[in-house]
Amino acid sequence: MSRWKSVLRGMLGMGLTFGGIAGGFFAVLTVMFAVFGGLDESEPFFPTIAGTVWGFGIGVAFSGVLAVVGRHMSFEKLSVARVAGIGALAGLLLAGTLIGFTSLAGEAFTGMVEAMTILPILGAGAGAASLLIARRAGPALTSGEETPGLQATGDVDPSVAP
Repeated sequence: MSRWKSVLRGMLGMGLTFGGIAGGFFAVLTVMFAVFGGLDESEPFFPTIAGTVWGFGIGVAFSGVLAVVGRHMSFEKLSVARVAGIGALAGLLLAGTLIGFTSLAGEAFTGMVEAMTILPILGAGAGAASLLIARRAGPALTSGEETPGLQATGDVDPSVAP
């Protein structure tokens, strides 16, 4: 697989991961608002859906920025602060894109302060958390090792099976 195909696959995977985590986070917040009051009853699932979409966008933007900024760095040299900064930058990029597309559509964007604060904070937190989780996981392969694959029949290659 070429480098850019691998990067695009990683960007989509990170977007799905961030989207799932953000969706779960906002689902918990929605339940808390429903229990303690303050939930908009006309659109009760809006925070969860919006959080999932924002999380996906932040994840894609985060891994894209990380692929460009960190392409000359080894995984071990990435610091939590640098990755959190990249996540915050991804949140700002998403907020700017959201505001820009809303303005191009001729609509007035009403949540500018919220978008410019919440999305970078979510991006920084998600970026730092993903680095910490990746460090705990450890390497699945060593340098130069081939990934196990499937044979043409769909069976696992017996030479790489555990």
